[in-house]
Amino acid sequence: MRPTQRAAKTGTLLLVVAGLGAAVLHQLPEPADQTIRPTAERDPDTWSMPLDGYVQPGSSEETYAVNLLVQPCLVDQGIDSPMPWATLDGLRAQSVVDETPERGNPSPALAWSRPLSADDAARRGYHAPSTDGANASGIRAWGQDPERNAAYAAADGAEVDRCYRAARRTLGTGNGAAQSASQTAKRLTYLAAEDARRTPEVRAAATRWQQCLAPAATQELPDDPHGMPTTAMRQAFALEARTVARDDEIALAEHDVACQTSSGYRAALYDAQWNRLLHVTATDAAVLGSADGDQAALADRVAATIERLSPPAPEGVD
Repeated sequence: MRPTQRAAKTGTLLLVVAGLGAAVLHQLPEPADQTIRPTAERDPDTWSMPLDGYVQPGSSEETYAVNLLVQPCLVDQGIDSPMPWATLDGLRAQSVVDETPERGNPSPALAWSRPLSADDAARRGYHAPSTDGANASGIRAWGQDPERNAAYAAADGAEVDRCYRAARRTLGTGNGAAQSASQTAKRLTYLAAEDARRTPEVRAAATRWQQCLAPAATQELPDDPHGMPTTAMRQAFALEARTVARDDEIALAEHDVACQTSSGYRAALYDAQWNRLLHVTATDAAVLGSADGDQAALADRVAATIERLSPPAPEGVD
């Protein structure tokens, strides 16, 4: 997922001792005594967070963009295998699916650190964004095509590597320091969200959220909105079987978000998560400080490359 806001033009990283003593963030062995300057402005509506500016585009869209750019150079090496179609939204959704905390990813996509938004609730209820536009099966078949692989085997490996290096250089990817900073930013943002939900202020607001939503719910509610939808709700709404949300699912999702707002849950969670990301350990500060905190420019290049070079999607695929 790309940063929700362009990085504020205030520099990349400010390192100062914050006077936090032995305070430890996220149970890490180091004190979180390094203050950072946020790379995004506060905006609860987009759920922007201080480290968003370090986060690079997801692997699906970045890889696809590189493969689009490299095609002319590969043709010169005797590898004429055009990329299949894919959409930017589908690729972004695929990146979120691939970068999940449930799969043990320590640096999940930013989407996993954000609560359900009012717009998403109204459009798709509790359904995840569709990955149809990622065309995973088509890209998989392309990668396994025997003729394509034979052409690669026959080509000069050094020249093929040169083609890919040039494509990554044009796009601006492949920077190891920036990749490490991106992983660190996603990890810390996720951990901050986890910590924030355990604070007394957020837990008290979660209780008010339960009281607000209970009259509209036909199943038992979880302890906080992060547990929505429950397994029973997923089964009742047939989330895994249906591609389109039913009206009752959308109605509950919209009521859920409204109760999060009226109970003060969203405001308390946002403040707690934001404040936790203003201080990091010296180790994480060094990783972040080695990279540019405005990766929105890279996200724009990746998006523009896909929109410009991707073959058209079949009719009916957004």
